[in-house]
Amino acid sequence: MTRFGDIKFNSRFIKMKKASLLILLLLSVSLTCFAQSSVNQSKENSNTYNTAPRWSKVSGKIIFYTYRHDAEGAELYTIFPDKTGLTRLTETYYNEWWSDFSPDDNIIYVSSDFDKSERFGGSEIYLLKRNGDFTRITYDSDSTSININPRVSPDGKQLLYCSNCIGRDVDSEIYLTEADGSNPVNLTNHPSVDKNGSWSPDGKRVLFESNRSGNYELYVMDMTTKEVTKLTDNEYEDIHGDWSINNEIVFASNRDGDRELFVMNADGSNQRQITFNEDNDVMPSWSPDGTIIAFSSYRYGKKDKADIFVIDPDGNNELLLTRE
Repeated sequence: MTRFGDIKFNSRFIKMKKASLLILLLLSVSLTCFAQSSVNQSKENSNTYNTAPRWSKVSGKIIFYTYRHDAEGAELYTIFPDKTGLTRLTETYYNEWWSDFSPDDNIIYVSSDFDKSERFGGSEIYLLKRNGDFTRITYDSDSTSININPRVSPDGKQLLYCSNCIGRDVDSEIYLTEADGSNPVNLTNHPSVDKNGSWSPDGKRVLFESNRSGNYELYVMDMTTKEVTKLTDNEYEDIHGDWSINNEIVFASNRDGDRELFVMNADGSNQRQITFNEDNDVMPSWSPDGTIIAFSSYRYGKKDKADIFVIDPDGNNELLLTRE
């Protein structure tokens, strides 16, 4: 796999509106190969919340967010799927949550509460660039709205994200924008809850979850006709779908009492379970070549103690990454 040279984001002072204070934003980040030394897991608190894995298209690293340093301040980390190279990417007072790499790895799209008056006071989507720029690109009319799960199109020109995605009685929608956040369009525009968009490999369709039929099922929207097709249809909840380069879909479902991972063909056929345990396995993400699935599991700590795992699409070779 190709690696970049020692490139890192510059630390910089960013002036915050509140209290007219200058807060040091330490964005000492490299997108693939970091100048700073990797973190020794034995010296870090791995018994914490590690979740929302996504893959670098260039280096093969997995990016995720964690609360291992601050119970109310999530930071971004990367790690290789062989459990090496654990590296901290961000160090701020605020939260950096769900993220995604651009196809060339020059940008990280990340949801953050950075511009909010307090932590957890809402979330917007930001661009984190190689030169250290940390730029907000979404502006919800509701300042407390939680906008998360950025997903970059295969050609890098467009972006999906989940608007107003968390909370009771929210009308979550999948929004489509240009890669710089311009021209936002409510893609799903439905009175139900629509969440967690994922692009097809050719960028012509979008996978998402919705409760428009009562419980959460997986749907696909044709980006040309806007026609919506239901892929799963059962009494359970099918969520967190992700589409592979091999035209397979991985998702989480509570069909056996807790959430486990399933894989199916892109048309919804040949659904098969690949994880089997008594705890929740969620937020699966395909590797760029479609041969490995990263996911978050609560099997070592329930609600607030998740870890990042990888597994083959047939359920073999499972490996825990974020714990010694």
